[in-house]
Amino acid sequence: MNTHARNIHERRALLSRFGREFLGLHPPTPVRTLDGAGATRRKVYLDATATSLMPTPVWAALDRYFRLACANSHTHAHAAGRETTAAIERARELVGELVGWDPSVDVAIFTGNGATGAANLLAEALFPAPPTQGRDVVLVSKMEHHSNMLPWMRAVGRDRVRFIDTSPDGTLDQACYRRLLEAEGARVAVVAVTGVSNVTGIINPVHELARTAHRAGAEIVVDAAQAAPHVPLDMHPAGDPDGALDYVIVSGHKLYAPGSRGVLIGRRDVFHEDRVVGGVGGGAVDMVSTEEVRWKADVAAREEAGTPNIPGTIALGVVAGMLREIGMDLVREHEVALVDDALGRLSRVPGVVVYGSADTARVPRAGVIAFNVRDLPHGLVAAALWDYFAIAVRNDCFCAQPYVKEQLQLRPDVESSCASEAAACDVEHKPGMVRASFGVFTTRDDVAALDEALTFIAAHAGELRARYVRSAGGDFTHTGAADAPAFSIDDVVAGWAAGG
Repeated sequence: MNTHARNIHERRALLSRFGREFLGLHPPTPVRTLDGAGATRRKVYLDATATSLMPTPVWAALDRYFRLACANSHTHAHAAGRETTAAIERARELVGELVGWDPSVDVAIFTGNGATGAANLLAEALFPAPPTQGRDVVLVSKMEHHSNMLPWMRAVGRDRVRFIDTSPDGTLDQACYRRLLEAEGARVAVVAVTGVSNVTGIINPVHELARTAHRAGAEIVVDAAQAAPHVPLDMHPAGDPDGALDYVIVSGHKLYAPGSRGVLIGRRDVFHEDRVVGGVGGGAVDMVSTEEVRWKADVAAREEAGTPNIPGTIALGVVAGMLREIGMDLVREHEVALVDDALGRLSRVPGVVVYGSADTARVPRAGVIAFNVRDLPHGLVAAALWDYFAIAVRNDCFCAQPYVKEQLQLRPDVESSCASEAAACDVEHKPGMVRASFGVFTTRDDVAALDEALTFIAAHAGELRARYVRSAGGDFTHTGAADAPAFSIDDVVAGWAAGG
């Protein structure tokens, strides 16, 4: 069943239920207090942009799979093998449907290492050798995660990559984009942009960018690692062929399937039958002899050699199916309210600076908010949020250094000092931010908890500074006794060996 078969009330009920059904949120967590008495708080997970939590129905689906159909794929000799193969192929279809693919022209290829693997595979497919003429230039926005930047530098060479500037409010500078396309003309082969920034949550107008790219004869690649969990995607919008997205990259572990794979969805004709772009091995061939190799005609089979990450693939397929039932329009609706609430609250906390435009009517944002607190090091703020409030966030540059540095308006002397070895860097002023990121499990109570915590940190900055020590690399550790880890492999093994 697709979302059109359910009414809005049914879909809202599904979203509400889905948001409550996540592992890892409920056990009370010990926290520190300024008076040393200690306390417990509920865990608030605001690090979904790095890796999402797992829905309990997905965990239950994996348990059911392992009990009833565990096997390797691509065998028809027994039922479990057939069902495993069918599950992988159904997952492929569901992920494609989630982003609006056209299976008559598009292929979905599962890759290792999340979106990074997918971006590298595509760059190698589009540029099998360093280009020497023709369309040999790639435009990359400065908003990009390094995974949608470095593969293009390697594929065409650093001197053939042109960077699209960003504006002070964090948005893409479209005037710069148009100037680059006009200046480079027929040399531009690819435009690589993020759908949603993993730093500010700013949503790029990807279909508008696609139309501009296509008018110049270029293709567009959208890194949807952050877009897919947050906003509706449609690779082939009805009545708008020029606005179509040639390639979309998805990261399963950010899409409520931790431990899952990356997916490249896009034009199958770029993968030629006489060549394998990725790794070669079992499953990629129809015939092997000492004299000849015949590769499979099916692109996905040819590019997915070896035993796949079966549990991760099944988990991603289940999640994609669930999100299709809910509808990404409702996920977006849920998040818009949270973002507006969070931006409003943080704007009133003394000393808090939020990066990127807060005018969401003009600049739409997904649930990713980066900020700093006064002159406190970002590492200290992130550590204190966890130690004193059980709020999990991330800090540093989020693998998006060019964008973070521009948003920070980084002084050249600070950047140069941190370009050397970590030990020589002034960690007190090491560039970076704190990032809070939302998921479907995030609530207004979570946003209120962040507000309370940051208000406390801003008011007690001096006391908190005295309670932390920093490493040469800039990490901050509380001077009190370290808590025992909640999970360790050694504890699991020891407990099993003891009969527990």
